Amino acid sequence: MLLSAAFLAALDLHAADPGPEDVTDFPSLEAHAQALARAAHVPVEQDLDSFFAKLNYDGHRRIRFREDKALFGGAGDTFRVEFFHPGWMFKKPVRFHQITDEKAEPVGFDSGLFDYGGLEVPTNAGHPSGYAGFRVLAPDSFLDRRFEFLVFMGASYYRAVTTELGYGISARGIAVNTVGGAPEEFPDFTRFWLARPKPGDDTFRLLALLDGPSLAGAYEFSAKPGRTTEMRVRGTLFLRQKVEMLGIAPFSSMFWYGENSHPKPYDFRPEVHDSDGLQIEIENGPAIWRPLDVGRETRMSFFQAEKLKGFGLAGRDRDFANFQDLEARYHQRPSVWVEPVAGFDKGAVVLVELPTGEETWDNIVAMWKPESVPQTPDEALRFDYKLLWHGGHEPGGLCKVAATRRGFVMDSDDHLYVLDFEPGMAERGKAAEWTPEARVRVNAGAAEVLDARVMRNAESGGWRAFFKLDVPADTALLELICELHDGPLVISERWQYQWRR
Repeated sequence: MLLSAAFLAALDLHAADPGPEDVTDFPSLEAHAQALARAAHVPVEQDLDSFFAKLNYDGHRRIRFREDKALFGGAGDTFRVEFFHPGWMFKKPVRFHQITDEKAEPVGFDSGLFDYGGLEVPTNAGHPSGYAGFRVLAPDSFLDRRFEFLVFMGASYYRAVTTELGYGISARGIAVNTVGGAPEEFPDFTRFWLARPKPGDDTFRLLALLDGPSLAGAYEFSAKPGRTTEMRVRGTLFLRQKVEMLGIAPFSSMFWYGENSHPKPYDFRPEVHDSDGLQIEIENGPAIWRPLDVGRETRMSFFQAEKLKGFGLAGRDRDFANFQDLEARYHQRPSVWVEPVAGFDKGAVVLVELPTGEETWDNIVAMWKPESVPQTPDEALRFDYKLLWHGGHEPGGLCKVAATRRGFVMDSDDHLYVLDFEPGMAERGKAAEWTPEARVRVNAGAAEVLDARVMRNAESGGWRAFFKLDVPADTALLELICELHDGPLVISERWQYQWRR
């Protein structure tokens, strides 16, 4: 009788767990995610027919969604959703629901939504059980034309554009064991619930379920397109098992080489990168600019913070002449800025720079690593942040780092650094002959700073700082810092650079 009672109680508890059809808002999604986290992970079954699974890039891109079949396309001048067909690299089916009148209605796969572009699909080919991902289009009246501004596709990755800047950086839901020694995991957004938009809405809202071997999580996204595309991201994670490291608000970018890279590849373009620096602001602390660079080894940098104001990867160089790429248009890639709302109390911004010999793959990762995380599904890890896709975050009235160049001093093995700063607020009202002071220090490693000075850059209206380094032969790693000062007052961002032999 005791065993029967326990068994019945377990059945009742299981029956009370919310399923996908019960999700209509963020709290119900949280309950669903926690119920999943309390059970063993069940991988998404890849049931894709071999014809679609074997498609190459060119074959897969021939399958196009029919524009007149968009979800919510019949609701008037509203946001619309178009789906991607599984195939090539994207084999896992993703399930969808639409939320209407506080009900979740399934959105099943329909081959009639696609133009197969002349592909000879076998008559006996099985159709997928879900889609590979989706994109969101703004109402046509927004720009008086078709404007795709948001894409979710592949694991937990998503990207956004602005009205002026194209695709570049990729964000993702969570980073698991990216650093720390354990095998890295890539959880998937396995289900989405799309809130039915109304004419006049300026924000598109959706819910997403994250699921992976070590955790399950609930996410809510609210996205508003514009010159700055604004997103609000709210998440709750429940851990199935202990992890070495979690990265909140992670995103990836590409840096092959830039103005500070030596040696440069044999390529006609002066620079090739989506982003050229990591930007960090800490409350009652410095505003940091860390130029990106890559070498033969993986680089990992940790920036400790107790009260983080924000961080992001940025592309500050907007001059086409410095890229000379008419197709990739690297000078028009967006910067991304993370503005914490909750869940960023104590931890570190982590930067990972991976070696690369090409521009095809993202090799730069930035994220927030909380100091401590829950280790059981009974504890929730909650966070909330704004994600701004735009031309760049301005560091208040500080002089902003505009360029980093380096080389050897002529007829010497001393290293020369040349840093350009845009003008800030502190110089206003100063005499024409006034110049700030460059204060340079070696924060880690052994080297001697020589001849630090500043001069007016008449071409930009800002400042150019120079300094030389005498680096001993046995020094392999340096952390360098440079700031512009007006007496005791810091008037610039903190330029912080990692040098490796």
